[in-house]
Amino acid sequence: MRICPVIVLRCFLCLMLVAFYIKAQPQDELSSYRLQHFTDENGLPQNSVKAIMEDRNGFFWLATEVGVVRFDGQKFITFDKSNVAISSNRIRGFVPALPSPQADPDYEFYGLTEDNQYIGIRNNGLVKSDTAFYEKYTQTDPFTGRQIRHNSMLGSSPAQYPNRPMEEHYFVAADSATFYIWRQNTISCYKNQKLISTSRGLFRDFFLVGSQPFAIDALGRIIRIRIGKSNEIVSPDGDIVRNASFIKGKDNLKLYWNNVAKSAFLYLNETFYALELTPGGRLTTKLLLQGFDFEDQDIVAAHYSKNTGALLLGSTTKGLFLIKNKNFVTLKITGKDADNAYYAQKPAGNNAVITSQGYRIGRNAAGAPFFEGLVSPFMKEFGYKFSLAMNPDSSFWFGIGDDLFKLDKTAQNVLYQLKLQQKFMSLRIDKQHRVWLGGENNTLHELVKSGNGYQPKLILKADFGGVSIIGQESADVLLLGTTKGFFRYNVRTKLFQKLTNFKDMSIRSFYTTAEGTWITTYGNGFFLLKKDRLISFPLDKDRFLAFAHCISEDANGFFWITTNRGLFQVAKRHLLDYVQNSHNMVYYLYYDRSQGFATNEFNGGCYPCSVKLADGTLSLPSMDGLVWFSPNKIKPELPDRGVFVSSVTMDGKDIPIKDTLLVPYNSEQLRLQVTTPYPGHVNNIQMHYSLSGGGREEKWLRVNTDFMISIPKMSYGKYNLTIRKKNGFKTNDYTYKTIVLDIRPAWYETWWFRLLIALALLGLYFMAVKWRAGYLVKKERKDNLVRHYRVISQIVAAVNHDIQTPLHYIGYSLRYINDYLQKLENGNPLINRMSEETLNTTVHIGTLTKNLLDYIKIQNKNGSSRTQMSQVEARAMIDGIYSLFSGIAVSRGVVLKNNVEPGFHVWSDPSLLSIIVHNLLDNALKISASEITISSGIEDGKKQIIIEDSGTGMPEDLMKWLNKSYRSYEEWLKISLYPEQRGIGLVIVKDLSVLLAINITATINTKNHTIVRLVFE
Repeated sequence: MRICPVIVLRCFLCLMLVAFYIKAQPQDELSSYRLQHFTDENGLPQNSVKAIMEDRNGFFWLATEVGVVRFDGQKFITFDKSNVAISSNRIRGFVPALPSPQADPDYEFYGLTEDNQYIGIRNNGLVKSDTAFYEKYTQTDPFTGRQIRHNSMLGSSPAQYPNRPMEEHYFVAADSATFYIWRQNTISCYKNQKLISTSRGLFRDFFLVGSQPFAIDALGRIIRIRIGKSNEIVSPDGDIVRNASFIKGKDNLKLYWNNVAKSAFLYLNETFYALELTPGGRLTTKLLLQGFDFEDQDIVAAHYSKNTGALLLGSTTKGLFLIKNKNFVTLKITGKDADNAYYAQKPAGNNAVITSQGYRIGRNAAGAPFFEGLVSPFMKEFGYKFSLAMNPDSSFWFGIGDDLFKLDKTAQNVLYQLKLQQKFMSLRIDKQHRVWLGGENNTLHELVKSGNGYQPKLILKADFGGVSIIGQESADVLLLGTTKGFFRYNVRTKLFQKLTNFKDMSIRSFYTTAEGTWITTYGNGFFLLKKDRLISFPLDKDRFLAFAHCISEDANGFFWITTNRGLFQVAKRHLLDYVQNSHNMVYYLYYDRSQGFATNEFNGGCYPCSVKLADGTLSLPSMDGLVWFSPNKIKPELPDRGVFVSSVTMDGKDIPIKDTLLVPYNSEQLRLQVTTPYPGHVNNIQMHYSLSGGGREEKWLRVNTDFMISIPKMSYGKYNLTIRKKNGFKTNDYTYKTIVLDIRPAWYETWWFRLLIALALLGLYFMAVKWRAGYLVKKERKDNLVRHYRVISQIVAAVNHDIQTPLHYIGYSLRYINDYLQKLENGNPLINRMSEETLNTTVHIGTLTKNLLDYIKIQNKNGSSRTQMSQVEARAMIDGIYSLFSGIAVSRGVVLKNNVEPGFHVWSDPSLLSIIVHNLLDNALKISASEITISSGIEDGKKQIIIEDSGTGMPEDLMKWLNKSYRSYEEWLKISLYPEQRGIGLVIVKDLSVLLAINITATINTKNHTIVRLVFE
């Protein structure tokens, strides 16, 4: 193998600079916590928080100067004398519910006002003033005496006012049968109202851990109160013993005790511990917080939620602090000009990685401090970030373009350098340890061993552009994300296939499992390629998953998907259930920079896009550091609590919250504020609602980010408003809340109004029947007349039909007679002329009879079959009609002129149009003096046939009747039931003109000639 001097020099520099490591600079102790500070500037109604408690639903309750405040993790709701029957808003603290059969099961605990009124915290997430509590309390505490409304229940520590056991007694309930009385120098235990034990001593504090009693004596020592035995001085063990300020027996511990939760905490030198009892009865401590100055922040109340891991601290002057451990840590290179935008990386031992900038970052063992160190100045100088293809021996290939290097597992030595003949843009080592190079221009190469070196071997050349990313679907099948699309290539069979579903998509990563290949894209979300089926998954509501970079799978069956806007956790099983049925809703758990990222913008488009270390730690590249976390140690914070209605407003006014809401008919809008206790990111709450009933189908709509549901005005009836919330990663795991909306009917929708309407309709019915009867009588008369007319028409048709056959015979005979007479040499001219005229008249009568019969026949047809439209050559048609009238015209001395232009066509029914012209010409012959002219023309784009005779003119009333237009043939039939006597010829002309949509007009010119125009639409 040949190595150039430059490479030797670089290796020498690497050895000279060998792996110097610098411990990361100490970080602020609070940097490992997520701290949210709430004041009156960001939602908290008042900055004095005297007590904190969590109810069984998961709501946090605060005792403040302006009332009892409920915190669901997102919003604060205040209960004060404006909505609760109390006289003062100043809340001293909380007291537990009575542990006796007399206790009201609807109340979990109580807020105590400054004048000893009790605000009951109910199990539905709401509050109510309980005036009966004090009387029940006096029946439980035998030492209450006759003081009016005096509360002697022991409050939380540190106490708002100093405890004075020498002046009054303090009542503490341990369980439903056991309580303690602290008075003067004694702590007495009562069981079932009977004294069973008394402990004596100088006590300055008394508290319970669970049901186990403890005290703090005058010297600051913790004393275990033992029933029937001598008290015991105890020293807590656990995390607190590692605090340099902890000295057994020294009075430097400060007690914080929650009197309702019966949980105790110790504060020492800006460090906060939970006091816990082990199964063996030892008092141990668990570190909750360090680096937080309680004195500086005036902390007086504490509550630790074991369900969520949240620590809530209340200050007398600075509001509320919500603190959680961060699940992620960000590793960065120190230095002013450090490049902390990471892409490709590779494991380096069990607890470290080597980045493409040549840095080794990690720790020597789990829990050890993090370090950073430059191990490869060569890689840093080369400046390439996107591919580190690791071999089985942990050596790796680095670089691309036309330079490729093989480095050893420490990244300090260049083992081989290859100058490529063309430029490449992607690099991958598959499961068979083959090295693949994706070219910039339509090529795929495999890097193969050649002697002591390596050479690229051309495997595929096709028109697919540059190969930006390479994946492996199976042992023989590669997936290629290119500049021209997405392709599949079988190395064994050489089958090359383009997958058209990924048109114009930018692919960021491939991850192949037994279920198929999971694909992330830049801008189009993520997919599963299962054989030839491509499944697209739904996005989160903000569409952050549209820009998905990388999918990493942990040992618990979860996918971790990096994006430009944070990190998502989703159950792989949940996605596969969606593949089976797209109605299965997918739940994504969202993590943002508050969890420990330096930025929400992760990086992708590199190989590998994430790294899993030997201990299960995932290392994810981002624009500002490497994000490390152990999936096995993360307990997903899921919104798995109930759904509650916080308030209901009707047209802007508050109304009581009930499971059934009575809504008046004139209500314009109903608004419900809903919530679920969840102190995590609001994006993780996926809540929908559906309004069903009253004929409405169930349709789920997303509840907006304000968790406000608006119901507009609806028709009366009963509706079910169902709210559902996704609880987490299980399929079809929902919490439901249903509110019945009973919308009252308006007065005009009531039964009595409908009865009146029914009676009115009944009266109208009888009136209508009477009118209808009269109408039918009139119609019957009218129908009789129509029937009479139709009978006459049928008779005419029968007569015409019976006449037509003899006419044919007469015409046939006359034709032979006429032919015989014409052949005689000495024939009589008068006889010949009369024979000719008789023949023409017979033919004319036959034609008229046929036309009349045809017209009658069409009356019995339906509208669609009455006409057969086509192009009609007008001149030829008129020539045929003229030949029928030529004998009559000659005998009357009338000249027939056909001035229709040759080739003049009109769109009409040939037979019916011939009847119209035939009848008009017949009428014209009867009145014409000298000539009849038929001509053609076009006016205003409409074709016309014009018939002009030299008679004395048509009567005005006849012209008016003939010129009248009708909108339809049916209208003509109705109006023309009783036409005046116009002659059957003109009635036929008018009838057929309306049927054929021919506009017929008759006018008289200056010569007193009648002109009839047939205008074709």
